[in-house]
Amino acid sequence: MCSRICLSTSLDEIANRFEASAIGGKPRLRPHWNIVAGQILPAIRWSPLLQRRRLDLMRWGLVSAWANNTMIVSSNLDVAWGGDMIRRSAQRCLIPVDSFYEWRLADKQPFAVALANRQIMALAGLWDLRISPLGERIECFTILATDTNDLLAPLCRRMPAVIFPEDWDLWLGKEPAAAARIFDLLKPCAEDRLMIWPIDRKVGNVKNDDPSILATVENP
Repeated sequence: MCSRICLSTSLDEIANRFEASAIGGKPRLRPHWNIVAGQILPAIRWSPLLQRRRLDLMRWGLVSAWANNTMIVSSNLDVAWGGDMIRRSAQRCLIPVDSFYEWRLADKQPFAVALANRQIMALAGLWDLRISPLGERIECFTILATDTNDLLAPLCRRMPAVIFPEDWDLWLGKEPAAAARIFDLLKPCAEDRLMIWPIDRKVGNVKNDDPSILATVENP
């Protein structure tokens, strides 16, 4: 589920959309249309110190705490397995994406998945900090997977958990909330809030990273 992501929206636009402060000056990030685990992406967290949302750059994929070098051990995490981490508001984050890609189970035809209104999509994430044996601080995140909805059922057995603007602060832990309310946000997204369309199979090659990936193909 969700092994590829598209994010071509600028960091300035993302910061404005989430009303977030960019930490560490003005970070720069090149647009990508075919992102895989291990790459750097923006993440949105709540800052108790600033009393507002903050935007940071993190590596996609939880990183091993025991390896001698940086090793991605998980790019996606099932809601059930991530229960303890989900309860900790300080570890919850939002991952902005333009769309993500899924492959139809029957024939591996790829599809793009985006919000029906084509605004930035916020995926439920959990972040962590690792210190490598060389002393490198690595902030990394995983995307939470939940049950699929009827729209995506032909494409995948699990789908990313999508958090909508009215629930951003609740997910980020701006104020304390019961665990039941937090877990309720991780239900499958309503079908009418998403759109999907078939795209070229060249998305399967990570070297193909340009806007043409999103073009609709006929008779997939």
